[in-house]
Amino acid sequence: MPDLALRGIPADVHQALREAAQRNHRSLNGEILRRLEVSVHPMAEDVDALLARIGERGGRSRLGSLDDAALRTLKDEGRP
Repeated sequence: MPDLALRGIPADVHQALREAAQRNHRSLNGEILRRLEVSVHPMAEDVDALLARIGERGGRSRLGSLDDAALRTLKDEGRP
């Protein structure tokens, strides 16, 4: 796989990428690669199909369905 070096990245862009990588549980390199992939190969997503997949995964989750109150409780406990 080819390597690519970037120079002259503005400090605010670098910081925003680092924060996004942390939020998305990725390395900085992984975040940049994901963003490049999406910009080069944008996915046309069928919203109904996406919602169906999300619903199916929620049903298989050991957590089951989470309502607003449960999500708020988890967030207040420090989970992202």
